[in-house]
Amino acid sequence: MTTLGQIGEQAALSYLLQQGYTLRGRNWRCQYGELDLIMQQGDQLVFVEVKTRRGPHLDTASPALTAAKLRRLTTAIYHYLDAHQLPPDGWRLDYVAIAMNGVNASIEHAENCLDW
Repeated sequence: MTTLGQIGEQAALSYLLQQGYTLRGRNWRCQYGELDLIMQQGDQLVFVEVKTRRGPHLDTASPALTAAKLRRLTTAIYHYLDAHQLPPDGWRLDYVAIAMNGVNASIEHAENCLDW
């Protein structure tokens, strides 16, 4: 069975691929959490947190990215970089909010959310 989160991740992935990103990985897990999408944009590695909600409004998904969640994601990112022997710089964390209203999806993409 496909969950709402899986549908949202697929919508986010399709959107990012259309924007010229390349998929490097998805749903990477460690003790600190899960990295939803790992993308490449040019020479920059982009970790993408995807939040999906039902309803017509994106503001229902955006508040899900709290300071505590950002800390956990950052720790997971450094574990990913270490596990793949990648340098600790040259990456960013993006956020994609998906609002599902029936079969339609509204997408909001915020780049480099650590600078908010």
